[in-house]
Amino acid sequence: MKRMTLRTCALSALCASASFGAMAGHTNELLEATLDGREEVGSDPTTRLAGDPDGKGEAYVSGIDGDPTTLCYVLTVEKIDLVPVGEGMAAHIHEGLRDSNGPVVAALAGPEDGNAADCLTEGETGKFPTGEAGIVQRILNNPEQFYINVHNPDFPDGAIRGQLANQIHEHTHDDDDGDMMSGDAPTVPMNLTAQVYSSSALELFWDRSTDNGVVSSYDVYRDGQAYGNADGNSFFDDNLMSGTSYEYYVVAIDNEANESAASASVTVSTP
Repeated sequence: MKRMTLRTCALSALCASASFGAMAGHTNELLEATLDGREEVGSDPTTRLAGDPDGKGEAYVSGIDGDPTTLCYVLTVEKIDLVPVGEGMAAHIHEGLRDSNGPVVAALAGPEDGNAADCLTEGETGKFPTGEAGIVQRILNNPEQFYINVHNPDFPDGAIRGQLANQIHEHTHDDDDGDMMSGDAPTVPMNLTAQVYSSSALELFWDRSTDNGVVSSYDVYRDGQAYGNADGNSFFDDNLMSGTSYEYYVVAIDNEANESAASASVTVSTP
């Protein structure tokens, strides 16, 4: 899959970078973010898709052993328009929860060739625009409060974005029997709607589910049968027939494989 290609590329660059050689002992958490155009949050809340619908990316972020003020990263992107940094290519870490926009707290190199990597140290000119002392540790210790956003001229507010998270998500503490599974299912996906584009294509949209862990994906059902899977809260179906009705519903899945109850269904007819 494309995502695995990006992930392999990013991790290879991370391991090969001399800047990361200082991480002996592996005492730092490795953070990751999966970037997608459908994660962008537009200024108009009625617009369900604000970023590049084809864009994808992977990012990995870590600290440096013995240096609490330095943050290193590797970023790879694909299927977005790539231009030189001076012509509008940029990338940043923003402070903000998923589904919200927030200020820039770290300036990353724009991935004008499809990738970028660097290490940033507090006090460097232009790297941490807020000037906050301790911002590196705050990012590393609270990754869910920060996201990476990649901009280009086509999407100046953001082509793709992704929330930071620990690479291996923490589970609940061990019970006496050693079971680490929380057993709690995600909430039901709400407000499932469909937008028909043509006699052969439509797109489904819904509100994201929540969970005491991480909602990792959504299974999409068509006419009562498992049909597809989506990482975000939309799904494009271009395998339709003219003059036909279809019924869809969605199930959320978390990182412990717990499934939500099915969403309310939506029935659509193609012209």
